[in-house]
Order: sequence, then structure tokens, then C-alpha cells
Amino acid sequence: LRLFYDALCSWDVCQRDFIEDIEVLLRMLLQLSNSHQPTVWHPSILPLFPDLPAKFQSATSRTSEQRLGMIKSTADKMSKWVGLMFGAAHWLAEHAASFSVEKESPAETRSPFVCGSVERYAEAAVGASNLCRDIVGMRAGQIGKVQDMLDSLKGETDVVLPPNTFENNTQVVNIMLWRELPGTLDRSLLGPENSNDGNNGTSGVSTLTLAEFKDLLLNNEHVDKEYI
Repeated sequence: LRLFYDALCSWDVCQRDFIEDIEVLLRMLLQLSNSHQPTVWHPSILPLFPDLPAKFQSATSRTSEQRLGMIKSTADKMSKWVGLMFGAAHWLAEHAASFSVEKESPAETRSPFVCGSVERYAEAAVGASNLCRDIVGMRAGQIGKVQDMLDSLKGETDVVLPPNTFENNTQVVNIMLWRELPGTLDRSLLGPENSNDGNNGTSGVSTLTLAEFKDLLLNNEHVDKEYI
């Protein structure tokens, strides 16, 4: 569990870096798009520096490419952390039966696994790994869209774009709306388990989220170190 927790925390740091960098890049692309508007440049400047827009666009394109490279590197790191998470989760699932939390007498029996058995912890870990992998896939899609936008803007140095071209771009709107992936992080990590409440064996569904599971791991890390 310690290895899984460390990998999850490192993945989370990369996730925050990704969000920050893609927001910076979107602002750069907005400036690049606006630079194609004649009204952006003061009338008295262009006669003196007619190549100023082209130079600005060239410099901004280079900076945007560098920022996009950082974003791609962050996504690669996220994928590597997901791989470590899967490895730790599958190890826990395979060795769950070897864990024993029973003491000398039933009265002293205790379990440090708040969400249930070791198997349920393993299931939550696999669910968290799947969720993080899905998010990395979504981020890869965002990178592709941003790359396409950057390539299109770089190829339009002498083109006057219609006003609000960038803001009205459907891809931009989707990226800005989904940069925080609303609802995704609230997805349940655990599948249904048998209920013992007398409802004819119907199944109950856990609502354990990624953030809640991370808190459980943090608590166990400090309270029950022998199980981490």
C-alpha cells in the first residue's frame, strides 16, 4: 500500500502540473490568435515595425511548442506512475490471502482496512489505477487537440482571422471545460458487494472516490505502518 500511495501522490502532482501548464498554453494560443487581428496593434506602431506581428507570432509559437513539450513530458510521467500503481494493486490482490489481521482471540481481532477486507482495498487500488489510466487517456486527447490548434495558428502568419476565432473554437471550449475533468474524480472505485442487511442478498454499491481512498491510505500509513 505504501508503494501504491506514493505512486498515486506523484501522479496527482503531475496531474496538477498538467492542468497549470495547459492553462498557460491556452493563454499563449489566445495571444497568438489575437495577434492576427489588425485592431490589436496600434496604428502608429505597424508603419514603424511592419514585421512586428510576424516576429511576435514566431516567438509565441516557439514558446508554445516548448510549453507543449513540457505537457507531453508530464503526461509520460503520469503514465509511468499509473504503471507502478497497477503493479502495486495487482501485487496486493495476489497476496491478499496471506494477510492476517487476527490476533490470539476473537475479542482482540481488529482490521486496519477501513473500507473492509484486504481484497476490498486491492479492488479499490485497481479501480483507482483504472481511473488514473482513463484520465491519462483523456489528457492525451487534449494534447492532440492543442497540437492541432498550434499547428494551424503557426501556418497562418499572414492571415487575418475572424474576431473571436479562438474563443469560438469548439476544441478550445471543450478543453477549458474539461481541464478539471468534472465528475471523473467522483467516480466510485469499488464495485457492488453483497449486503448483509437482510435484503435477500441484494448488492450495495460503494461510493468510495479517489480522494476518499487517498485519505484512507494516508490514515493507514500513519496508524498501521505494519500493513503498509
